[in-house]
Amino acid sequence: MCILVLLALPFTVTAALVGDEDATVTPDDAVGQAENLTEDMAIAAYIDEDSDLTRFAEAIGVTDLYNTLTDEGPYTVFAPSNEAFDALGNDTVDLLMNETENLTTVLHYHVVEGLYTTENLTNMTVEQAEDQTDGGLMDIFNGLFGGDNKSENMSTVQTLAGEDLNVSTTDGEIMIEDAVITQGDIIVANGVIHIIDRVLVPPGMNLTVEVVDEAATTPAETGEETLAAAEVVIPAEE
Repeated sequence: MCILVLLALPFTVTAALVGDEDATVTPDDAVGQAENLTEDMAIAAYIDEDSDLTRFAEAIGVTDLYNTLTDEGPYTVFAPSNEAFDALGNDTVDLLMNETENLTTVLHYHVVEGLYTTENLTNMTVEQAEDQTDGGLMDIFNGLFGGDNKSENMSTVQTLAGEDLNVSTTDGEIMIEDAVITQGDIIVANGVIHIIDRVLVPPGMNLTVEVVDEAATTPAETGEETLAAAEVVIPAEE
């Protein structure tokens, strides 16, 4: 019996080694790599893959911004979610998609040169507040008379459109103009992406599409309604 046990030991050890080898095919240092796969992707590539940014990806594809967001960078992108585009309405989005120049301006208004994480953005607003409020008389007056200190908790970053974006923090939320960062710090190879809940509109640009009342603009078969409308616009002769 002892002889049989001794003869079986080499086979048992070999089987154990083979089993261990199979169990460690994936190296230990590979654990967690799935979370960092975005670090090997450019901004444009990541946006293409994110199912919550399909409308933003479509807009980028219409302009030359795709090439920019594939370059070295780094860039910070405030990417509106699909819901943010939906809030504009299909008519507005369709019109914007067909106006390449305006669309390019809008998209460039969402991109900042340089890498700004949520921590960077928060620190900027805190530092700005500390620079502007040092316990002086203005703080006392604001406290006594209910002054608004929102502007003091705000900083700015310059976009590729040449316009500044206001960055502020309120109750732990980071605001980019009137949009909230809903998912921040998506680190990619050439920058960082923050998903926001609104489409940012550059100053002086109106994205609202005027809704036309077809019933009011369609001439009546007899032409009487058209004539009546003309009589309202044209003054009667004296």
